[in-house]
Amino acid sequence: MFNERHELLTMITQAIKNDLNKETPEIIQCLALSMVANVGGRNMSDALWKDVCLLLTSGTSKSIVRKKACLCLLKLFKRAPDNIEVDAVAPKVIAMIGDEYGVATSALTLLIGLVGYYTQKPPVPPVFEDAVPKTIRLLQKLAFKATRSHNDYKYYGTLCPWLQIRCLRLLQYFPFPSRDEDKKRLEDTIGKILSTEKKKTSKGAKANKSNADHAILFECLNLIIHYAQNGEFHNRAMLEKAAALLGRFVALKEANIRYLGLDCMARLAKVEGTLPKIQEQLTTIQYSLHKDLDISIRKRALDMLFVMCDESNAPKIIQELLVFLHAAEYQIREELVLKIAILAERFATDLRWYIDVILKLLTLAGDYISDDIWYRVIQIVTNNERLQKYAALTMYKALEGKIHENGIKVGGYIIGEFCDQMFSKKITGRNLFNVLNRHFPTSSPSTQALLLSAFVKLANTFEDLRPE
Repeated sequence: MFNERHELLTMITQAIKNDLNKETPEIIQCLALSMVANVGGRNMSDALWKDVCLLLTSGTSKSIVRKKACLCLLKLFKRAPDNIEVDAVAPKVIAMIGDEYGVATSALTLLIGLVGYYTQKPPVPPVFEDAVPKTIRLLQKLAFKATRSHNDYKYYGTLCPWLQIRCLRLLQYFPFPSRDEDKKRLEDTIGKILSTEKKKTSKGAKANKSNADHAILFECLNLIIHYAQNGEFHNRAMLEKAAALLGRFVALKEANIRYLGLDCMARLAKVEGTLPKIQEQLTTIQYSLHKDLDISIRKRALDMLFVMCDESNAPKIIQELLVFLHAAEYQIREELVLKIAILAERFATDLRWYIDVILKLLTLAGDYISDDIWYRVIQIVTNNERLQKYAALTMYKALEGKIHENGIKVGGYIIGEFCDQMFSKKITGRNLFNVLNRHFPTSSPSTQALLLSAFVKLANTFEDLRPE
């Protein structure tokens, strides 16, 4: 019935304010908080945020009210972030991390929203740094006391998975702890999660349990990657364990887990020293690229191959990508062509091989070759004298057959520019003119202009082409 622009909301704001009074029964307070969170706009946020904060920080409020108040305050903050006095509210919310698990889950949700906002619009207020040690202690408690906790807090045998996920996610907004005590506690906890969840995520588990356990494990891996990418995490054994776990995930049948595994692996591969371990999964990733029915997973496999390519495996990976190009969907062909061109140039030990790769791209997917790619080919050929004759002869042979118009542009420019290096008993000026001229009638005006320029260069080089 209502939305935040409804004129009646202004009239009932005072009534809602009365319902938020701490003397009101908690069921009425909860209804009022739900009302504010769902339909309250900026005006209601201006008028009621202090009352919501009072319920949140009051020592007499019951757990259900504080949980509702956390989520309501997050909604109000998103609508009017300037209204909330963060420095005053944050310490009270951080203190709630040590409360019962339900309240702690809501408090961490609020903190993630607040810190996430200031991460995008820095600086992050220093008051939030106090949340790190408390969150680490809570996470350690959840990880090491899972088997001895009350069953009311377990989800398919896993202790508070959503609370563990929120702890791990909040820590990703902060650098690695500076205090030795917190460092040791966090490293021990991460190690425990990796070893425990590895056993829990074995094959045959129920879908709900598998999803919860994998969610914890992926957030833990994201935390490791966050620290490692910032150069703050130097535990090589744990990084290798993370790479091994991801290698297992990308081979599973569940599509969602394979997708997340490939996404995490692509980010982990950018961490120094992890690439050799990840390259052990090359065969599995190639299989995902060629055989997986889900196009989103094939895209992630393509990203993974791009990241893990180096001097040792570049020819093999580029050949695989060229084979995949034959059957690749139109949605990913442009990205695929660009990645092949970048890798071929980056890892070309022989520029002749680079020319051959680009020629295959022109043949297989000329429509997806951007101007930047063929401009770059011409630039490389022009700046390498040893390559010029080979490139000209290669394009001459290609132009004798059927080739995409972008290939005609490349061939026309290179042959026109370096035709003086091509003369032989088998290749005369007339041969060069004929091989270019056969494509002239079907070319676009821009390509015809380039070919005309090539004809002039041929006539200046070969006397038999000049008019008498």
